[in-house]
Amino acid sequence: MLERPAYRSPEAAKAGTGEKRAAPGRMMFGTALLSSASIIKLLLQCILIPVLARLLGPGIFGEMSIAMSFVLLANMLSDGGMGAALIREHDASRDLESTVYWMSALIGVGLAATVAILAWPIAFLYGQMSLFPVLLALAPILVLSSALSVANARIIREQRFEVFAAGDIGCAVLSAVAGLVLAFEGFGVWSLVVQQLVYWTAKAVWITRAARFRPDPVLSLKLARPLFRFSANNLAANVADFAGKNAPILLVGGLLGPASVARFSMSYQLTRVAEMVVSDPVNLATFAGVSAAANRHEAREFVMTAFRILMLLLLPLFVGLALTADLTAPIILGHRWAGTGPALAALAPGALLLCLYRFATAVLLGKGHSGRTFKLTLLTGIATTLGTLAGVHFGVTMAVVGFSVGAAVLVPVYLFSLAHCLAIPFIRMARACATSFVATMAMSSAVILVRAESFALSAPVELGFAVAGGAVAFAAAALLLGGREILSDFRTLRRQAPGDRAAEPQAWPFLPPALDDAPAPLEPAH
Repeated sequence: MLERPAYRSPEAAKAGTGEKRAAPGRMMFGTALLSSASIIKLLLQCILIPVLARLLGPGIFGEMSIAMSFVLLANMLSDGGMGAALIREHDASRDLESTVYWMSALIGVGLAATVAILAWPIAFLYGQMSLFPVLLALAPILVLSSALSVANARIIREQRFEVFAAGDIGCAVLSAVAGLVLAFEGFGVWSLVVQQLVYWTAKAVWITRAARFRPDPVLSLKLARPLFRFSANNLAANVADFAGKNAPILLVGGLLGPASVARFSMSYQLTRVAEMVVSDPVNLATFAGVSAAANRHEAREFVMTAFRILMLLLLPLFVGLALTADLTAPIILGHRWAGTGPALAALAPGALLLCLYRFATAVLLGKGHSGRTFKLTLLTGIATTLGTLAGVHFGVTMAVVGFSVGAAVLVPVYLFSLAHCLAIPFIRMARACATSFVATMAMSSAVILVRAESFALSAPVELGFAVAGGAVAFAAAALLLGGREILSDFRTLRRQAPGDRAAEPQAWPFLPPALDDAPAPLEPAH
């Protein structure tokens, strides 16, 4: 690569790279598409998971979960954290973008080679030699992912979220069809491997074309140096977050075997329904919104509105899942997954807390506190791993209980960090949760009563009655206690986003693309 000084045209000097802020109408259209994309992906998951779970069984899913844990861990390093740092550079020059692209590409190639070299030792360590060819086949994902760092940053910076929506739907459908066809043909774990490769190949083609970016032959460390501190802290935080989520899976896999790790991983996959549709989109929107806020007060009001809505949506979903897990798991996965219900119920509290923690870290990143984000995610990973290690000797369910307990230990730490960052009093944060807590208690009582009266019915009918009764009780209690505030919050999010003039009606980007890092094999990461 030739290093040459950055050049920007006069037009680019005025408008960065020529990117324009998304118009309100376009942003609303994009967020509507993303909402639809999340729902479609959720419906696809509801079809895909039960079918593949019955065709393949826990052993194959456990093997794939172990392999994907290593591949996705390497994937966290694929752009060196430069992609997230580039999102914050609204006037990034083409030379800077080209530099980030080539740095990411070189890192991706190096990581793919590393995974290929370590494939045999990993397979030997786990006593699963079939992992060796699986890891070799999955290694190219790292090259494809690293090549998208600049393209993803451009699309997010321009708030063209409809690109992600269309790509998510198309790539998910293509990969699902490929996986199902091969699973029915008896290809076993290779149906899941091909599913991942089809997804990432299609995604790379779509995102690259949509971003309209072709790198120049420029690799200038001097240009990229201002991004290094933020990118290093952000990368370290992502790795710590990912390691914290996957270390328990690797522990369970190493000590209890693939079948147990499959139950752990599948439980996490089911809890990701709420994370995929609600939490991840809100987190990315919060990062973008807080970054654009003109001052701390504006950011604080934005965050509190988002926090109230997040609690209103997430708390009843996870509590309801814990109360009905013994019905949900067998209905969705089939009899071969017996024992997953208790693990799913035990994971629900921990999964809820992780969603809230990621919201807090999105706020901190938006304010530029990448170092604090790294420390928090590292503590979270250590706590959940130690909790899992303490419980894994008593079986997979107790390992999940330990995971959730480890997550719960850090609640005060995250609350303090969020309150300190935006100068939010603890009492105000508690009041923001009041309506959600009381309404969820009403929902829980309704679910317990309905299940007590309908236990003699078939499992699907009992689950249907429990969900309907709980939903009615929650909606009634929430509207009675805080109906006006809830409506006001949603109107606020529709009307104005931080950093925009009050006179300009603007929709908050409530459902941008999820930057997922799930270890389960059915939901590829962005």
